[in-house]
Amino acid sequence: MNEQQRILSSFRGVIDSTLREGFQFSRADFSPAEQIEIFHHLEGIGVEYVEVANPAQPDIRAMVAGLVAARGRRGSRILAHIRNHEADVRAAISTGVDGVNILCTVDVERVKAMGKTTGDYRAALRRNVALAKAHGLEVRVGVEDFFKQPRAESLEIYRIAGESGADRVALADTLGRAMSWEVGRRIKRLRRAVALPLEVHFHNDLGHAVSNAFAALEAGANFVSTSLLGIGERTGITPTSSLLVNLYVLAPGLARRYDLGRLTEAENYVARACGIEMPPNLMTNTANGFAHKAGIHLDALMKFGPRKYELLPPGLIGNRRSLVIGTLLSGKTRLLDVEKFQEKYG
Repeated sequence: MNEQQRILSSFRGVIDSTLREGFQFSRADFSPAEQIEIFHHLEGIGVEYVEVANPAQPDIRAMVAGLVAARGRRGSRILAHIRNHEADVRAAISTGVDGVNILCTVDVERVKAMGKTTGDYRAALRRNVALAKAHGLEVRVGVEDFFKQPRAESLEIYRIAGESGADRVALADTLGRAMSWEVGRRIKRLRRAVALPLEVHFHNDLGHAVSNAFAALEAGANFVSTSLLGIGERTGITPTSSLLVNLYVLAPGLARRYDLGRLTEAENYVARACGIEMPPNLMTNTANGFAHKAGIHLDALMKFGPRKYELLPPGLIGNRRSLVIGTLLSGKTRLLDVEKFQEKYG
């Protein structure tokens, strides 16, 4: 095992939240058919879990039940993202999901606004975890806005989760303001206090979602929450493709469980469903992900092959390269050069 593989040895899987967090993207309004299609894309990629919205609302409950019915025999497990409310747990049970992700707050102001004391809220968590476990559900308990909340209060939620039988715990960088050095330090400290598997959910407001995810894995986190294209509330979260491509580059053995060749198709489908252009900064962008335009780049590709300016083969993620010639910046590369290149490298 090399150093990079050792660093990522705690990784256990992906919890894709396109159908929950991604649904919160301002342009997302997935029809039932689109939801099922997205779910099948995620199954095909091989993500371990698919997180869906809170089924407390009747329309969402019907949506979740439809996804459960459409799942293949060996498909991704479906987890409903719910509040620390008994009614939410019972709604999730009724849909046939595999588990619940109970989101908790340790913000005293928010607990008070619910008409509860901290003691009431914690007692409810004990009951709700026990209720979900009694119905055979997998249970995750998460803390919202972890990096700006009192550590002792968060640890108490995690302690209650463990005592009540939860399967894992989670933390969310809800405002997307955490820095990678803070992530590493806080999670290493958390790991000494909490034995349960740990999931992380990073927002991208300051552009750090991917690097924070890997800082968390290096520090001992086990699962990463993602979405196709990285869509979600505001600027979104860690993109599924970015996480898996990084995983392939850093520890190819860990990435073999996923069908990376489906990533481009899946993320382009979601872009079409949202009625948006593909983000130009993602490798799954078919026009730009592997485009070469600068003369120095084109010249090196012609002379030495793709390895000079491509981190990985485009086909690995179901994409293709584009050689842009005849522009002000493209130098002396000719169409004949491109044709010879394509004959040799595809």
